[in-house]
Amino acid sequence: MPKTNLVNDILGASASRRTFLKAGGAATLALTGLGTAARAEASRPLVWVYAAWSDSLAITFVGAKLIEDNLGYKVKLQQADTGVIYASLQKSKADVYSNAYMQGMGPLKGEYSGGQADYVKKIADSIEVIGVSEGPMTQGLAVPDYVDIKSITELNDHADKFPGGIIGIDAGTGLMKAADETVKAYDLKLKLVPGSEAAMSAAFQRAYSKKEPVVVTTWEPLPMWSKFKMRYLEDPKQTMMKEPYYCFHVVTKDVKSEFPKAYEFLKKFHIPNDEEAKIMAMIDVDGMKPEAAAPSGSGK
Repeated sequence: MPKTNLVNDILGASASRRTFLKAGGAATLALTGLGTAARAEASRPLVWVYAAWSDSLAITFVGAKLIEDNLGYKVKLQQADTGVIYASLQKSKADVYSNAYMQGMGPLKGEYSGGQADYVKKIADSIEVIGVSEGPMTQGLAVPDYVDIKSITELNDHADKFPGGIIGIDAGTGLMKAADETVKAYDLKLKLVPGSEAAMSAAFQRAYSKKEPVVVTTWEPLPMWSKFKMRYLEDPKQTMMKEPYYCFHVVTKDVKSEFPKAYEFLKKFHIPNDEEAKIMAMIDVDGMKPEAAAPSGSGK
């Protein structure tokens, strides 16, 4: 795996190294029994795709580092948009994706709902959902604490306070699909504006610094929850979330035979929310944009 700013930042300072190893320690059981002393062999690198979200960076780079250092496989990291990620898995251009974001634990039993479920259903014959990488997680429409509305039902009465609309993330993501359903269900006057996690966070920070009203699509854990006093708007119709979300490890059907130790590792590799939040905060505090963490050769 090429050295990147993200890996250097996580491993550079002793405090960062301790946090990284503690997060990796959560995967100790995942490595147990895999014969880490014997270096695994494969005819090619394991191709791990990820999205430009801080949690995707955290789980992917930590996991890749653990696999290379402990199991001996080479890992090639590639960043892409959600639709491209699933297309690459279907065409076997990629092997692993660890942020298949869906509601509940049903995906482990072949039952897909919420989030990226539509993507998973379309390529279900080409992949396996083998483990939980993150979660439980929450999502919703959020505002700073100083905004005096409590519920999504109040947005229309105060629409003039939010001229920028509802600030979203990447178009086509599960979060944005839920937000679009929410706009329709509540017949909101506010426009849903797609962007990216970085753009959404920056817009929230700009408004927060001026104590201006702002409403965004977001999820937890994200670094912004520790930086700002903020809260979700109440969602009586539960269009943003009916039950907790999780991210799942999705692999192509060849991974089990080509990378057996990585396959067994991924079945158990999960970073707890509190440790993942620390790693994401390192990225955010260091001022690194998600795009800057993409390795060379990823198309950036």
